[in-house]
Amino acid sequence: MKRTFLMPLILLTLGCSSQNEEQPSTNEASTFEGTKQGGAGEENYGQSTLYALVEANAEDFSKAAANKDIGFSMGKDDARKVNGVINLKISGKWKPLEVFRDTLLNTNHPKTREYRYLGRNKDINKYLVAGTSYKDYQTYLVDIDTGEIMATTWTEPIVSPDKRYLANVSLPTAMEPSPNGIQVWKVAEQGRTKTIEQYIEIEQQEWEPFEMYWESSRFIIIKMIPMKKYALLQGEPKQDDFSYLRLTIK
Repeated sequence: MKRTFLMPLILLTLGCSSQNEEQPSTNEASTFEGTKQGGAGEENYGQSTLYALVEANAEDFSKAAANKDIGFSMGKDDARKVNGVINLKISGKWKPLEVFRDTLLNTNHPKTREYRYLGRNKDINKYLVAGTSYKDYQTYLVDIDTGEIMATTWTEPIVSPDKRYLANVSLPTAMEPSPNGIQVWKVAEQGRTKTIEQYIEIEQQEWEPFEMYWESSRFIIIKMIPMKKYALLQGEPKQDDFSYLRLTIK
């Protein structure tokens, strides 16, 4: 169970670097498999045909963080909100997206919902919109040409250096039920459209993620706290409380 002293819902700062790696040979989705195991010189936190998750360290995280980049940027005339509805330029023309309509703002109603435009990424041709409710936070990848929602993610995803993947961790929140882990998405060509397919989802209760950065196009460093330690914390975590993982995308 997650601790009640956790920070409120926030957008995590994610990042990426510029090194490229080899393309994996399959695109099937994968979920978390296995528990922490002993390895040769490092702990293994899970693996599948699509990924391996092992220990990393603070230096790895710092180096990856130094290469961070902004995945989505806001243009001056990309979006506007009219009567509580987000309008986006779809194929160059303004279009209201009713699915992003604010609901019951400034109330304590459990169905309160507010949407914010977060930016666009030209490389994958997608807008990013965030939705916040009484107990939930999600982001939505919207195709710039069609206005279709291509994927719904736990938090703001960051594009890999080779522009072929996106990744995001869950929010460190006390709200339950809520996801806990990391998602990786694959950018796929489908005609003239770039689709977003879920590639890996690791949802578990062994560690609580806080931040992630792309170390290269196939490696992600995750800043986390093991759940056993997390349950014993009194107040906000200190820097020494954190541990680190390296996710390898095969």
